[in-house]
Amino acid sequence: MERTWRDFKGVWIPKEIWLSPDLSLMEKVLFVEIHSLDNERGCYASNRHFADFFGLSDRQIRRYLVTLKAKGLISITILNDTDRVIRAAGKYARVKEPQLRELRQLAVSLTEKLSVHRSRLSTGRPSTLDRNVHGGRK
Repeated sequence: MERTWRDFKGVWIPKEIWLSPDLSLMEKVLFVEIHSLDNERGCYASNRHFADFFGLSDRQIRRYLVTLKAKGLISITILNDTDRVIRAAGKYARVKEPQLRELRQLAVSLTEKLSVHRSRLSTGRPSTLDRNVHGGRK
């Protein structure tokens, strides 16, 4: 079996997951694998990937995914007939999409403000900050 390369540094299992009597060992490790693959776009791994990775059948993986979803640990979004996105949910979720959009907008706004400030510095015109600190134009 050929494995997809990823920048893998090890496994960290949150205390609440590891000590949970409500999760089987397989649910715990499947959740951790999903969490490790969940990036800004989500986890796109197939049931076949998980089945090969853990040495289980597709059917067993489907059952574990259903129980993890029912327990509120993951969300599953169906994109079309062949694609789905799995995300860690609740307190284990990565940055949520609305928050990610806000951060991107903030970054764009700050970049624009910095650009304006730099252009004013290069033209010799005092910036608003300079005028406020020094009491007007000089």
